[in-house]
Amino acid sequence: MKKFIELFAASLLLALPSHANAAAWCQGYINDILTYDNGDVGIWSTWRTGWTTICNVKTEWKGIAPEACFVWFSTASASIVENKATVMYYRTIDQAECATMPLATSAPAPGYLRMSK
Repeated sequence: MKKFIELFAASLLLALPSHANAAAWCQGYINDILTYDNGDVGIWSTWRTGWTTICNVKTEWKGIAPEACFVWFSTASASIVENKATVMYYRTIDQAECATMPLATSAPAPGYLRMSK
């Protein structure tokens, strides 16, 4: 009986969804970018209509250094001016969550921002 319970419990754990291997490449255009007085940088993108915080230029935000944030701000700004597509990579969400991730400072931390031709 004990063996049955162990196998049943293991089966349940395997059946549950896991974000351990989650990853998302949110693709599209950044339509707007803003910087708040506290240093937060937010974007309005085609994959997530709503202000999504991506970093902070004053202090580390969710593990992202201000130096990286300045580069991302520059990349996002250039993508708007040049009308180029972008990819924002997230380690902690699934692809389907690009459109539904939390907004503002509740958003997960991105892993990188890429601008495409």
